[in-house]
Amino acid sequence: MPPAGRSRFQGHGGWWLSLPRLWVVVVLGAIGVMQLAATPSAIDLAYHVKAGELMVEQRAVLRVDVLAWPTAGRPWLDQNWGAQVLLYATWRVGGFPLVAASSALCTVAAWGLVAAACRRRTASLRLVAGAVLAGYLASAPAFSARPQMFSVLLFAVELHLLEVARTRPRIALAIPFLMPLWANLHGAFVVGLGLVAIEAAAAVWRRDRPGMVRFLVVGALSAIGLLANPWGARVLAYAALLPANRAVTGMVTEWAPARIRDPAGAMLLAGIGVLVLALARSRAHARVPEQLLRMALLAGLALWAVRASVWFGLALPVAICALARERAPRPVAADRGVPLASGLVLAALAVAVALALPPVRRAVAAGGPPRPELTAAPVAAAGWLAANPQPGRMFNLQPWGSYLEFRLGPRVKPAVDSRIELLPAERWRDYLAIAAGRWDAERLLDSWGVDYVVTGERRTPSLAASLAASGRWRLAFSHGDERVFVRVPQRTATTRLPAR
Repeated sequence: MPPAGRSRFQGHGGWWLSLPRLWVVVVLGAIGVMQLAATPSAIDLAYHVKAGELMVEQRAVLRVDVLAWPTAGRPWLDQNWGAQVLLYATWRVGGFPLVAASSALCTVAAWGLVAAACRRRTASLRLVAGAVLAGYLASAPAFSARPQMFSVLLFAVELHLLEVARTRPRIALAIPFLMPLWANLHGAFVVGLGLVAIEAAAAVWRRDRPGMVRFLVVGALSAIGLLANPWGARVLAYAALLPANRAVTGMVTEWAPARIRDPAGAMLLAGIGVLVLALARSRAHARVPEQLLRMALLAGLALWAVRASVWFGLALPVAICALARERAPRPVAADRGVPLASGLVLAALAVAVALALPPVRRAVAAGGPPRPELTAAPVAAAGWLAANPQPGRMFNLQPWGSYLEFRLGPRVKPAVDSRIELLPAERWRDYLAIAAGRWDAERLLDSWGVDYVVTGERRTPSLAASLAASGRWRLAFSHGDERVFVRVPQRTATTRLPAR
């Protein structure tokens, strides 16, 4: 029990929640609020939940595709299978709102670990708070509810272990234990392996022979640990070759290079600017090579594919704190703050977090227009198709494929989904031509054997207009932007004569 008159929130230095600590709490809380406030996208989430459901029902890992008709029955290396089972279990308990809250929790936990890693580099909590905020802002668009959220957490764990290993070298031997888990959750384990290789290279630079040997051993054990998955070494090849797939880099915007005109690219370039400034002003010359080596690799990955900005952002705060000049600690009294004011700030933060929670947000917005649980989700069209099953093959808008698989699969299979790498490049060229409503779109639909089309009028205006004007298709369902066109049987098709 604390002495009489002393709160359990007070230590020998007075009020526990000093102003610098408050800043760290506020930054982490603000990250949580921003993540909770974001609506998850179905594009890289919904089909993972469906795959997890199928694996739980079958009690087996999916090894052939059962979701899309062009690839049905073909081998499928489902490297995210562990994340899919976890996402399905979370969805089963609380739906997509709980999935979104779990993603926010993973994100905040990751940044908390980054803050703890920074704390081992500097005593200034102000610097830690500012560095964490800079790292998050440099990579904020990359955080979302999908299998990558587990990689975010594991990457942060590895960063923290590497910082602890600076003073307790044997801690680095814990890193290989992360790899079997990582290899069954998400393909970013390649970046985790790269961090170990960078540490080995930095040890060579420092002429630290024991450190070099230690990280070579850690790297070898980590590579062995990655083999503990249903596909063995094939997972390594899959993760390495996926980013080099031209269809993936051409179709998926987040696999494209960073561009200053895009918000994500502009934020990343601003973060790189902060890093350059920290390197230029650093007086810790002995730390520059190792930080430059790590951050140059991560910055290069992020510039090559903006999706990788998440790894650069998570590592940026540690680099900033490692390169910063250490200043004399401020007097305790100067950072004590006003307990009442600090308490009010914490209360306001707690209210903001509560209001950002999906159930609370829905209750507050009751009476207004309903907010969707997911973006890129053709809810109405999927509901109509569930009530009115259509025979034959579907053609669909690619971003909607994931949700259609979630709602209708595997009985109903869309033509295309988020797994860009499964289809050959020529199939994607045909898809883009059809979606653009090119002059030969109907001929391509015929060659695909398509019987009905699920698309958006605003997203594919030329295609929707072409099908609506054609006597070979009829509009069977319309709601908002969502359209379902059904092929008219040949015997009743009419020929539209040109106007005279």
